[in-house]
Amino acid sequence: LEIHTQEELDKSCPEIDLIGINNRNLHDFSVDIEHSIQLAQAIPAEFTKISESGISNIETIKHLTSHGFQGFLMGESFMKQANPGEACADFIRSLQSK
Repeated sequence: LEIHTQEELDKSCPEIDLIGINNRNLHDFSVDIEHSIQLAQAIPAEFTKISESGISNIETIKHLTSHGFQGFLMGESFMKQANPGEACADFIRSLQSK
């Protein structure tokens, strides 16, 4: 289930145990990583948490991981590269080595 707001989280089904939090404000398209962290506090610890949008570096992933996130939706930063697949593979290798 993807959510953007606390209201959407409040309306989620109790059977859902994987929640993606989109960091992009749909009104002005700004991105705020701290939005994921704030909403994650209201999600049970046993749920899988995915942070979505605006993630482009390893430091951000480490920061989000320290707040309980297990997954990350990334795309824009790779698609801006000449070879998105290679950029993604390089990113994964860098992440695994740290």
